[in-house]
Amino acid sequence: MNIFAISGLLIAILSAVMAFLMFLRGRNFLHYLWGIFCLSVMVWGIGAFRVATAANPAWSIFWWKVGYIGVIFIPILFTHFTCKFLNRRSGLFIWLIYLLGFFFLALNLITDLFINQVRWTFNEFYYLQPSIFYNLFVALFIGLVIYSHVLLLFAYKASRGIKKNQIKYFFIGTSIGFFGGSFSFLPVYHLDLYPTLNLLVSLYPPIVAYAILHYRLMDIRVAARSIFIYAGIAAFSYGIFYFLTGFYNYAFGSVYSSGAYIASLIIAPLFVLGFYGIDKLITNFSNKYLFAGLYNYQATINKLSQELNYLNDLDQIINLIVDSIKQTMQLDRAGVLLIDPQSKPIHYQIAKVIGFNEQNGISLVQDNFLTKYLEKNQKPLVRDELALIARDVEDPKEKTGFEKLNSHMKQIEASLCLPLLSNRQLIGIIVLGAKLSNDAYTEEDLELLSTLSYQAGIAVDNARLYKEIQDFNETLKQKVDEQTKDIGEKNKYLRELLNMKSDFLRVVNHQLNTPLSVLNGAFSLIKEKAIKPEKGMKIAAAGLSRINQTVSDFWDAYELEGEKMKMNPEKTDLEEIIDKLLAEKKNLKLAQDRNLRLAVEKPDFKLPLVWCDPKKIEHVVSNLLDNAVFYTPKGEVAISYELIGSKLLKVNIKDTGAGIAAKDKEKLFQKFSRGTGATNLHPDGSGLGLYIAKKIVGGNDGELIYSSEGLNQGSTFSFTLPLYQNQKISLEKQAEKKIGAREEVTIFEKNL
Repeated sequence: MNIFAISGLLIAILSAVMAFLMFLRGRNFLHYLWGIFCLSVMVWGIGAFRVATAANPAWSIFWWKVGYIGVIFIPILFTHFTCKFLNRRSGLFIWLIYLLGFFFLALNLITDLFINQVRWTFNEFYYLQPSIFYNLFVALFIGLVIYSHVLLLFAYKASRGIKKNQIKYFFIGTSIGFFGGSFSFLPVYHLDLYPTLNLLVSLYPPIVAYAILHYRLMDIRVAARSIFIYAGIAAFSYGIFYFLTGFYNYAFGSVYSSGAYIASLIIAPLFVLGFYGIDKLITNFSNKYLFAGLYNYQATINKLSQELNYLNDLDQIINLIVDSIKQTMQLDRAGVLLIDPQSKPIHYQIAKVIGFNEQNGISLVQDNFLTKYLEKNQKPLVRDELALIARDVEDPKEKTGFEKLNSHMKQIEASLCLPLLSNRQLIGIIVLGAKLSNDAYTEEDLELLSTLSYQAGIAVDNARLYKEIQDFNETLKQKVDEQTKDIGEKNKYLRELLNMKSDFLRVVNHQLNTPLSVLNGAFSLIKEKAIKPEKGMKIAAAGLSRINQTVSDFWDAYELEGEKMKMNPEKTDLEEIIDKLLAEKKNLKLAQDRNLRLAVEKPDFKLPLVWCDPKKIEHVVSNLLDNAVFYTPKGEVAISYELIGSKLLKVNIKDTGAGIAAKDKEKLFQKFSRGTGATNLHPDGSGLGLYIAKKIVGGNDGELIYSSEGLNQGSTFSFTLPLYQNQKISLEKQAEKKIGAREEVTIFEKNL
């Protein structure tokens, strides 16, 4: 057997294996097209093998004709595959070259105008002689091969990631194959160079196979793994068969001797054990070294699917889905969005996202197009396929929808959307990013993820149902508790009223008894002539002032409790109010005795006017500054301003004083409430100041809050007020102001 025959046989065998692989795992037109191409190369290999071993010219011509059945369609099928693989539209061109192919095929099979004579070459076999139509075919062959490889070259430069690697190895494999095969044409034109390089044609299957296995070209890794395992087992079986045949002939003279039969009784069980062991060994080797990534995430996804059956907590299910898929498939981002079953129209809630911006995740499903597509088709939607889908649909609205969805998924870097289904109803979406390896999602990936999403959908639905039952039970329990504990609640309410009464009496006793004692003492001193009347009256006036302030606080608290205090908002210069009050507080004897620093931190912006009741807010600021002075033994009181957006002004009053204990924080703004140690620093407090201040600020559409690190760590009280933005005083308020103005004028006239 000569080298040309060996090369033909090798080409035929490898191409047949590749074709078998394509047809076994074929899922789309691309698989079958490449399988037919490999069959064409196989026919050429068989023809070359038989030509190289033909005994006479007649048989040689016959086998040349047989071989060229495959050769005629090799460039045509290759061009068709290349255009399809690169997503190029070339329908009319492909139909034209197929017509030419069938024309040459007819000439080859029916007439002698294509191949009609041969000559003896290399003293080994007969080589064909060219004809006019054969020359035309060679020109077509060369033109199509060059055209296809130019397309691949341009596509390689424009591609990136896994697509680039797929094109690279496909280009290398087919280039080597066609280069080696081209030497088969040389002896036809009397360029008697022995076609040894025809052996290079046999390299295209392993190179393309490498792209299939490593870069998932055409998605047949599962079939490739199965064939590898079956081939290994077959090789083991044949090896044992021939070994035993030789052994029986050597030891017993024949495989049919009685000794051989007896030996078989012992060897057969050993062979079964060996068969089982070699199957496990080859499978483990395949999974560990050749198809490790495929096996690992197949096993993990399958395990994940089983674990979902035993969970009923929704958060655990979502965490398991997102974390497992992202880690196992090595993704840069993953997330789950669930449909709110109570919302009409459909509204999504983020269950969990990793890597995605949450706002982007929600914005992906704001358009109902994605929801409708997934609900209708109930299969994964891959971003890489959207451009092809948009190209093929005829409905302009659908085309626009797919194009927008493609752009949106690309913008948020989502590569795949997977429907979560339960009872064939869409209940959510799994959104996945790209693989860190830049590999594409394969058919096997989509199969596994589809199975997972189906089981995950059922698990999510069951978890929701379980939660609804728990909530229902909890509601029932609450209803029962409400009915059975009604008396207890009433008792608790009565206890609170009693406590409030006790607090009120305690405060009244302290706040009124103390100034009354001062009054009594002052009048007694005057009566006994222990002090001059002028001095005694000053002491009495201070006591009366304190009684007046306490009663005023009680009335304010009463009005606020019944929501009777009315606010009269108007355009207000808050800076003027604060500067005036700060000057007053600096002159407080307590502030001077403690050498306190009271200051305003000037902002880097012009203070805007605010919309509030200036008298009420002046009361709030005065109260907060008083508290800051009373509860700050040393240090400073600082006022600062902030703009909150474009609608609020925030005022911060920060001190370095006693701070607020953690246990006092909850009751700070309650009536008659005072903090730990407050009495020592300010014994005359009523416990109503902060309560009144919070109600006033709230009545002016603002908020009063505080912060403190704890006792002796200082504190900051902050309140917000709305900016003046051309608000109008209501007609009722205007009328009140006019009435008030008329009354003042009347009083003034009477005084005159």
